Amino acid sequence: MIKIFEDLQELNLPVYLEGEAPEELPDEYYTFSEDYTSDNLNADNETKEILYEFTLKFYSKDSNRIYDGILNAIALLKKKGYIVGGVGYSSPQYKDWKCREVDVEKIEYLD
Repeated sequence: MIKIFEDLQELNLPVYLEGEAPEELPDEYYTFSEDYTSDNLNADNETKEILYEFTLKFYSKDSNRIYDGILNAIALLKKKGYIVGGVGYSSPQYKDWKCREVDVEKIEYLD
């Protein structure tokens, strides 16, 4: 099983499942959503690999931190074997928080 929530804890900022953030939010935080899963590899009618797709968002009240925050997450996830495309893209702001997001994938290899 992929443990993106636990992996993201190493960023030392709050991480929430998209839509489950508390009412009172810190100045900076991450959210993620699991958008899709599928069999990535099948052999002899058995699943050998599962592909997970996520969206990771970084929110900050400081617009100067948007790129740093998402790039820190990208570097960490790549070290942990995630596949990350590019450097992210602009996302709509939420109240006083600016946002940048990135698409993330990981393959789970089954025995």
